[in-house]
Amino acid sequence: MSTTETQSETYVHYHDGGVPGKRRVLVGTEAKDTFNALPKIDMRRIYSDKIEDRKELAKEVGAACRDVGFFYAVNHGVDEHLLDDTFADVRKFFGLLTEVKMEVHNQKTEKFRGYEAFLEGKLDPSTRGDLKEGFLMGEDATDPEQNRPITPSTSKPRNQWPSHPSASFFRPAIYAYYDAMLTFSRRLLRIFALALDLPEDYFDAITTTPMTNVRAVHYPPQESDSDVGIGAHTDFCWFTLVCQSKTAYPALEVLNGNGIWVPVEHQPHTFVVNIADFLKLVTGGQWMSTVHRVRNIGGEERYSMPFFFSPNEEARVSVLEQFRKEGEMYERFGVGEYFQKRLDIDRTTHLDGEDGEGKRARPYV
Repeated sequence: MSTTETQSETYVHYHDGGVPGKRRVLVGTEAKDTFNALPKIDMRRIYSDKIEDRKELAKEVGAACRDVGFFYAVNHGVDEHLLDDTFADVRKFFGLLTEVKMEVHNQKTEKFRGYEAFLEGKLDPSTRGDLKEGFLMGEDATDPEQNRPITPSTSKPRNQWPSHPSASFFRPAIYAYYDAMLTFSRRLLRIFALALDLPEDYFDAITTTPMTNVRAVHYPPQESDSDVGIGAHTDFCWFTLVCQSKTAYPALEVLNGNGIWVPVEHQPHTFVVNIADFLKLVTGGQWMSTVHRVRNIGGEERYSMPFFFSPNEEARVSVLEQFRKEGEMYERFGVGEYFQKRLDIDRTTHLDGEDGEGKRARPYV
């Protein structure tokens, strides 16, 4: 994450929707009325049989989506033992031999599924790379665990799983987490619909086979202020659920309207939920896809397990009617096409050369 200064102004730089952007830091009398902490929302009402309870929850969620773009989902109801077990298995996976992990290096797949080594990602071009290692999986009709229909467009495997016996625990562990997060996400999607004054099942038709990802991430302690765990960016999905390990010093940070980084501390029995680019687009910018980053400067190992949820790959979406302005034209865009475009922009690796000679260059645009 870079910061620049002019004679009297300071700016923070980031990628928003895959496009470089900057925000001036506002202090004193120039400061806006913006958030300085994430709201906490009790999610127990998501399981209520009463529509009144779910609508009450939706009002709180809608306010958080408009004003912040992030919130803590407290009392989410996902089994805590499952989450603890998944974190333990994620730590174990990243502790495996490098050659075991590199068998499923993400450059072997078009969707960049599999293992990403340290410094291979580079969301902030002013840094030497993202100081993290990760593993990405997602929707894949050829994985029997997902029980998805195989069609001509989904017949090719997308996920990679390590074959070494030392990693045999990892696939079932990730799928247990995947299933739990997918179930919760479907409930949350209906709360989002209510928050937009839509029928509760409004988005069901375009999320029958949603695009989904789990990214397991390991952030080692940063030893330099010039490093970043992951550069400042917005997410390019519908919404993201983040389960983060407990650290004494918060590593995840969210950028508020004044250009100030707001720390997101670990909270027990909570997910961190953030709105991403698709929901910003369909609400005409009324809901915030908020810039965020990770700087793990507290001296501890940090692990994170974000779950990304989007509509069906073949779905086409546009700005919802209630957010359209009279006289303006609104195009529909393909979810899968947009997702792949952003993936290509954001996934810069050590294989990319500045001149691109003999390598696959993915420039920032």
